[in-house]
Amino acid sequence: MEQNETHALILIDEDDNEIEFDLLDKFEFEGSTFLVLLPVDDDSDEVEYVILRDAGEGALAGIDDEDQLDRVFAEYKKRNDIED
Repeated sequence: MEQNETHALILIDEDDNEIEFDLLDKFEFEGSTFLVLLPVDDDSDEVEYVILRDAGEGALAGIDDEDQLDRVFAEYKKRNDIED
């Protein structure tokens, strides 16, 4: 994905609510494909990224392993020159 290019993505939560996200990055890492998303209508003061794994057949899955989530987020920051 080219930097500074975002795509809208609408996901449906467990309560059947549609939530719009900007797709910030999609990349292969540790044998899986990951998507880094940012909610469009998030009114909070803190940026809260959503990271999902492509589970195949059009399905996305959350990441339960905290260590893996940290590694994926670190890779995203490295790929996009984002500092802490």
